[in-house]
Amino acid sequence: MRRRTKIVCTLGPAVDSREKIKALIDAGMNVARLNCSHGDWERKAQWVSWIRELSDSVAPVAILVDLQGPKFRMGDLNGGQLDLRVGQSVSCGLGEGTDLPISQPEILNAMGVGGRLLLGDGNVELRLTDLTGGHCYQAKVVNGGAVKSRQGVTLVGKVFDVPSLTSKDVEDIQDAVRVGADFIALSYVKGPSDMRDLRRVVERLDPTIRLCAKIETRAALKEIDGIIKASDVIMVARGDLGLQMDMEDVPLAQKKIIERCAEAGTPVITATQMLESMIVNSRPTRAETTDVANAILDGTDAVMLSGETASGAYPIECVKTMVRIAERAETIYDRQRIEQNFETRAHNGVSHTDAVAHAVANLSNLIRPAAILCTTSSGQTPRLVSKFRPKALILCACYSERVQRQMAIVWGVESITIRLPETTDETIACSIDGFLRQKRLKMGDHVIITAGVPAGTVGNTNLIMTQVVK
Repeated sequence: MRRRTKIVCTLGPAVDSREKIKALIDAGMNVARLNCSHGDWERKAQWVSWIRELSDSVAPVAILVDLQGPKFRMGDLNGGQLDLRVGQSVSCGLGEGTDLPISQPEILNAMGVGGRLLLGDGNVELRLTDLTGGHCYQAKVVNGGAVKSRQGVTLVGKVFDVPSLTSKDVEDIQDAVRVGADFIALSYVKGPSDMRDLRRVVERLDPTIRLCAKIETRAALKEIDGIIKASDVIMVARGDLGLQMDMEDVPLAQKKIIERCAEAGTPVITATQMLESMIVNSRPTRAETTDVANAILDGTDAVMLSGETASGAYPIECVKTMVRIAERAETIYDRQRIEQNFETRAHNGVSHTDAVAHAVANLSNLIRPAAILCTTSSGQTPRLVSKFRPKALILCACYSERVQRQMAIVWGVESITIRLPETTDETIACSIDGFLRQKRLKMGDHVIITAGVPAGTVGNTNLIMTQVVK
């Protein structure tokens, strides 16, 4: 795999067949996102079954279940879509025959004459002009466009004190566990306590599932360091984040989040509108291409496609395009910046595992091995090695299939599973043999090996050695 940046694809009607799922995997999908805001679990379970059947034995595709959270959405529109023109008057709120039905009491109670509603990703804006009875309003279209059923609704300037984890989310978590999800993402995280609440629920069902915090609120930005510590993965959810702050502040927020994740060695996904125009066009815009490349150069582990693959006209082409952009961007990665940041932080002390990972990455840049070979119980070692963005391929031997799939989100890592050996020598021999059989290594290759002694102990990476494969 020349490409090191991972690709997350949202599944939906555009890829609802075994053949389309296979095409996504062949094109370069590393993680499949199941959006709980849409569809039913019968279809999602079928997608997971196809993915498990079709995934490669090296770095198989992981499953990320994205919980809906307390998102306010419109109901079903007449005909499924409404095209709004600037200056047009429409009805919205609660009431029979309303053009734009909204039923959640929290947002209805906060609405008032003069209020501004943003629909979907904020492209359509309404201003509430008159209360016509109960919770039904007349509104004038300020910015027009197409509006579809179940799209999000944002009331500008209002923050709602509602739990990030809803009753629907708890039900979806149970289904996510049932289908074997590898990651569960929580929407509208405001602070570390939200992630702790999610972890308590998930760990009662399956403690091996990793948790992702979606950063899409102002409150989350203020608590970003605590959220990163409480999470296994971070997602820069730029769609709703762009509705919570001025648009010009979103790129700065993105860079801040990615930088903090890089320092912590926590994988980070950059999401929303990355190749948005490819929903209807076969080629992206120059601006979209630049956006994807800049996220990679900033240090994101993964880039995500949403509507592009879920409902767009060119889902497979989107993934292939993302692959080409990533491969080119990675050729100029700024490793010197990473080194300078680490040296600055090292003055305050670093963990021994972090220090070992740093040494491995530096050694690989000096001797140019065929690969860095890691063994791991939890995934911590390859994550920390990855954060230094070594030029060498990172090959990871895992002791469980769940951990192996979770490596699909980590920059530059390819993984296999091996049995848990009894000795360190046996660990290394099994790892090398596994990658020889998968043709990721060949006789005579020079590798750097990092492992924990004794084998199988979490958080105990304490060995570095070089070896010629023979």
